[in-house]
Amino acid sequence: MMAIPIVIGIGIAGPAPVHIPLTLAWLAAFMAFQAGSVWLKSRRKARFRTPVLTYAAIAVPPGLVLLVMRPELLWWGIPFAPLVTIAIWAAWTRNDRGLANDIATILATSLMIPVAFHAVHPPDDASWPWVWIVTAVVAAAFLGTIPHVKALIRERTNPAYARFSIGYHTALAAAIVILTALGVFERALLGGWVLALTWILLAARAYWMPRHQQQVALYTPIQIGVVELVLSVLLAVSVL
Repeated sequence: MMAIPIVIGIGIAGPAPVHIPLTLAWLAAFMAFQAGSVWLKSRRKARFRTPVLTYAAIAVPPGLVLLVMRPELLWWGIPFAPLVTIAIWAAWTRNDRGLANDIATILATSLMIPVAFHAVHPPDDASWPWVWIVTAVVAAAFLGTIPHVKALIRERTNPAYARFSIGYHTALAAAIVILTALGVFERALLGGWVLALTWILLAARAYWMPRHQQQVALYTPIQIGVVELVLSVLLAVSVL
């Protein structure tokens, strides 16, 4: 979720030199934020401060290069600010596993698609509508992992999460199939049908995995993660 959106954004925009400092700054900043969350949860214990300062220091040089090359990207601080605030508050209150933090983090990572595109293309570029469609599709897919993974781990004894996950993925898969048939995704691979197939697979795993887990031993986080990784890569390929 940290890497795939920016890869998609670079792919849609077309790789450019500015994407090098953007990617380095984003990865280091994300790691600094993750380390900062741990530091805040610990009530700012000194032993957790070093990773925060280290990653922040790594993020500064490429960040400065990026601002020199594309100062207009500072405008993206406006949509990022509330999302980061929510995540910081969740860490401070030790609720970083809560829904609000999960949603804010996913929306922030998904925004790297238009950020990477904006780093190369002006605001009046004709491809912006397509960029926002891709961003919405990717964000929707990642948001679906919240109830799905919770239904397999933390909330596996609460069937409401599995039911919501199945309903969410089934409804969106149906919507993607309909939109593909209507030609909304004609710019995607094979007219968008690979994207539709990806969403069908997302819905299938949301239905099958919780039910299968009731019959066998619990899935491990590694097993769940591998499935999500494969589907995320397929999602990236389908929109690129």
